[in-house]
Amino acid sequence: VGAATIQMATGAGKSYVSGYLAKLLAERGYHVYLAAMQLDLIYQLREFAERWGAPMDRIHAVTVQTLYKRLTGRSVAEAAEDEEDREAASAYADESDITEDEFSLFQSEKKVAVIMDEAHHVPARTVKEVLGAAGGGWALRVGLTATPWRNDNRDLEIYAYAGAVVEPRITSSFLIENGYAVPVEIRIVKAPSCGVAKSEGAEGWAKELKALVECEARNRLVVELAAKAEKPVLVVTNRVKHAELLGKMLREAGLKAEAVTGAVKGEVRKEIYDALRAGRMEAIAATTLADEGLDLPPLKSLVIAVGGKSRTRALQRIGRLVRPWPGKKMAVAYELEDPGGFSRLHLRERLKLYGAEPAWRVVRL
Repeated sequence: VGAATIQMATGAGKSYVSGYLAKLLAERGYHVYLAAMQLDLIYQLREFAERWGAPMDRIHAVTVQTLYKRLTGRSVAEAAEDEEDREAASAYADESDITEDEFSLFQSEKKVAVIMDEAHHVPARTVKEVLGAAGGGWALRVGLTATPWRNDNRDLEIYAYAGAVVEPRITSSFLIENGYAVPVEIRIVKAPSCGVAKSEGAEGWAKELKALVECEARNRLVVELAAKAEKPVLVVTNRVKHAELLGKMLREAGLKAEAVTGAVKGEVRKEIYDALRAGRMEAIAATTLADEGLDLPPLKSLVIAVGGKSRTRALQRIGRLVRPWPGKKMAVAYELEDPGGFSRLHLRERLKLYGAEPAWRVVRL
């Protein structure tokens, strides 16, 4: 039917698959557009296509934001209407280069293929508009994601625009049990009380989140866990200012550390990631940018400073750890258990999800 969604757990090799599909399609006369929400990812996809020997004059790596802006004259942030659009606009501000010829081909060339990484973002109205315009509506479309589902029950929109999920579906446990990924242990650590008042609804969660990220004792615990964890370590949160604060605290604790947020340019983020891969960086404090597509096989530890109840993000975050690396026997993730409130409820939801992966071990400290 001209479209397919491929489910591959983090560490299964989505970039390899994307690159090889791009090579096959380009060799058959297609102009292949490698699309994602982040510059980091499109650079990575293009690199793998080149490794496979794809004819690079037919390979075009471009962010969704750039295509949408060229199609409509508006930025993703200006067009944000629903929750998915607002999240994409706040977390992903990356725009890439695209020539007039490349853009013209994207819209009108009948032999166009789009390979969309992290396809769980497809339900965003802006992403759907981009996919619908590809090849004048006739483009081949391939979506890749570890999590082809949605918390907001908009799964069918993924399948409508990127295609139904094809078999086999590759889970994290499958990779671990067959020696393609390292085992992971998730350790639950009790967090100090931060004086969070009981409240309800979105406003209540916003107040609680503010109290958590500003809680000095809790932030110290996060840094202590990162300091004693096997390096390199990734610390994740969902607030830019929190990531910046934790990055500063990690450096003050004597670690070679940097913060990675949407405010950091794509080229600079790449330099930070390369430094970690080369052993020159011990820790990264990051926002939701680190949840998707980030290829850092050396990572041995993860500290979840602030979680959430999203099934997609939970799996993506733990999945950062399982990629094999010389000398890496296992990986460890630390989850903070707060005394109460939304944060504790969200942790319960994540623990249920972790239980669905039999090769993931959960222990309480």
